[in-house]
Amino acid sequence: MALIPVFKPGTHTAVDGRKITFTLENCIDLAESYDPSLSEAPAVIGHPKLTAPAYAWAKSFEVKDGLVYAKLDQINPEFAEAYNAGSYKKRSLSIYLPDSPGNPKPGHYYARHIGFLGAAAPAIKGLPDASFAESDGDQGAAEFSMADEEFDENLISILANLRDLLIEKAGIASADLFLPQWRLESLRSISAQKQKEKEKMPQSNLDASFAEQQAAIDAKNAELAKREQALLEKEQTNKRAEFAAFADELVKSGKLLPTHKTTVVEVFMSLGNEPISFAEGDTTVNSSPVDLIKKVLSERPAFMNFAEKSAASDSEDNVDKQDPKVIADAAKAYQKEQADKGNTISISQAVTHVTKAKK
Repeated sequence: MALIPVFKPGTHTAVDGRKITFTLENCIDLAESYDPSLSEAPAVIGHPKLTAPAYAWAKSFEVKDGLVYAKLDQINPEFAEAYNAGSYKKRSLSIYLPDSPGNPKPGHYYARHIGFLGAAAPAIKGLPDASFAESDGDQGAAEFSMADEEFDENLISILANLRDLLIEKAGIASADLFLPQWRLESLRSISAQKQKEKEKMPQSNLDASFAEQQAAIDAKNAELAKREQALLEKEQTNKRAEFAAFADELVKSGKLLPTHKTTVVEVFMSLGNEPISFAEGDTTVNSSPVDLIKKVLSERPAFMNFAEKSAASDSEDNVDKQDPKVIADAAKAYQKEQADKGNTISISQAVTHVTKAKK
């Protein structure tokens, strides 16, 4: 029994010239719909008539690592030897479309047969090598050809776009958790290594081809890094603006001194997103550090009113006269407020103003 890759998602050109798009969900449907007791897909050479001999039979199909694999059973020994020798390296899958006449399961994708090709030009590229063995290996009606050469950039591009979307919607921390950048780099490194191994083969212009592919990969990496940095900077800018607006509200409500605004914003910027859990009485608190500090600052009592006062309310006593530091901070704030309005007052006048008793 052997497990070999025979198909993959993407937009493919069928042997008859039709361009058909298969999503990952379509490939999963293809694998899950297969029932050998209903209609068994043979492994044949090329795409012959129904009377041609079968050299193996598909026991099942499965989707793994973004590819559709066929598990072949009852493999003809002479055919297995010819395949392993490289006589039939390319694979082709004939598929019943959901509305194809004769489809054993109408409304679903269904495998018709697997064709093994010799020198036929491939229509779909990117499948890894496979071989027939006595035991399982670890190893994608419309007819599609497969090739073993040329690294498929489609999957990496999809994953890179998905990572960008995660960064935009959930932030870079979530993207690093579910789809870290090093995963994409690892896939590209594997691709590059495969290309280097091909240098040993006597193919014309291979070095130039590899250099072009590597240059394209490097350019894509640089573009992704630039986009990721721009998204990170945008996220940081938005967070800083949010924290500054919160601190401004605290200042206006007299719960925070103006001189402490910058400190509060920078503390918020340095905090992580991991939630903190602890018991508070009979309940369990589970919140982020930012939310916890916001709650504490919002619920503290106001010790000063920085709102612009009318002449009628100028005499209200909003300062704790027992705290020299509070008086000094309030006096400086009032002095700056007057200076912004074009009025120059001394610090002693400011102190007198903020400590004036309520009439």
